[in-house]
Amino acid sequence: MKKIGIAQGVPDGLAEALASRYQGEVEQVSSTTQNIGYEFVISYDDLPVPSGVAIRRYVTHVDAVSPEWSVVAARHLLPEAARRGTPLALCAPLPVESKKNCSQGAASVAVLHGKWASEISLRLKSHGIDNEEVAEAGASLLVVDASSEGSGVYRIRFPMAAEIPVIGLVSNSCATDTIRHQSNGLLGSSAEEIVLLARELLKNKPELKRLGFEARATVAEASWGRVARALLQQGRVGYPELEQLGSAAKYHRWVERLGHAAEWKDGQLLENIEGLAMREPNGSRQIGLKMREGLRKKMLKRLIGKADSN
Repeated sequence: MKKIGIAQGVPDGLAEALASRYQGEVEQVSSTTQNIGYEFVISYDDLPVPSGVAIRRYVTHVDAVSPEWSVVAARHLLPEAARRGTPLALCAPLPVESKKNCSQGAASVAVLHGKWASEISLRLKSHGIDNEEVAEAGASLLVVDASSEGSGVYRIRFPMAAEIPVIGLVSNSCATDTIRHQSNGLLGSSAEEIVLLARELLKNKPELKRLGFEARATVAEASWGRVARALLQQGRVGYPELEQLGSAAKYHRWVERLGHAAEWKDGQLLENIEGLAMREPNGSRQIGLKMREGLRKKMLKRLIGKADSN
């Protein structure tokens, strides 16, 4: 019977997803394990693996030194994967456990370590905004990633999973891979602009909550099932579990969280509550659950056209 190995230290969620999808035996291995009949071994970042066996590796950051970059956690890692010798690497977003909103900590803003951290922190304090420079986001209202270039996927997605909005620099590929400006976070081109965005957002509590909600919904779209499917490529069974929130679920979550007291700034809710319809920033509408029947009739009439007069 065919079998694969999983390196010790691989996240439990990934190991479980691999075991449920691979049609064969799945064994945990270490660097000292002898290669006895493994089809390939799956590893995570730079976890050690046995020698003399095919490796498929899931890479989550640009500093990984291992040569096998089979699947990467973000699009900005694809060029580096090609440079390392995997021109056709796959991309599967890094899953982060979704959590409820963290309680407020000692500071309103957490400024993640980076090139502009000190300057951003001083500018925020000059405007009366309490903040602290940290290596990893904790309990805060807002997170600012002060790195001007690739800072790491996890430290951006971790606060997003806790419904904490993140402001990043447009020069940081990790930030631009995940954050869509004014949709699920904010992007700025300089320290001065970052501070301005933070000031305005902290004044607008409904928008702060909306961005946090959309941030968590974005991260929830990733799953270890999708990562496992990309790593296995062949010999897999089933489909990845898409853990995303549809429009109806988003609407109910939003009503439950805020009620009707505040309007969306960039995605204003329609008054048609029964139809569960939403208006997009460009003015277009998404069709809600109770509006689909009318849409079907309209499309059929358009396809059939007018009756033949002859």
